[in-house]
Amino acid sequence: MNTPFDDPQAELAWMFLQCLCDGGDIDECFELLSDDFTYWSIATRHPVGKAAWRDEVDRRKSRVELSLDFIQCFNDGDCVVIEAEIDGRTADGLRYDTPAVFIFETHDGLIVSLREYSDTELAARVFGPAIA
Repeated sequence: MNTPFDDPQAELAWMFLQCLCDGGDIDECFELLSDDFTYWSIATRHPVGKAAWRDEVDRRKSRVELSLDFIQCFNDGDCVVIEAEIDGRTADGLRYDTPAVFIFETHDGLIVSLREYSDTELAARVFGPAIA
């Protein structure tokens, strides 16, 4: 098992996830993404580009601030897999607590794609309809 600091690509992926969390700098976060970045979620099963993903991140952050607890990380070349526990609570008290797996593809020091696997039912309850 690796930690996010055993490899530059894993560190890049973990840094990106941390930027999405409570107190993170979203502008800094999105500077880590390539111009042709794509995001895919098990909730939608449809890839979206960088601009649409930014809109979704802003929408989610307006609903709940999240924190991540690192569980484990695997990487092979430009592919990084991070397993983490996500936790947060909305202003109206709804708890978002779920394990998640993030699969990153990197190239030339930037993230080119992210695939996210988490509890789709809970995400719909907390965040509403997913981006399409």
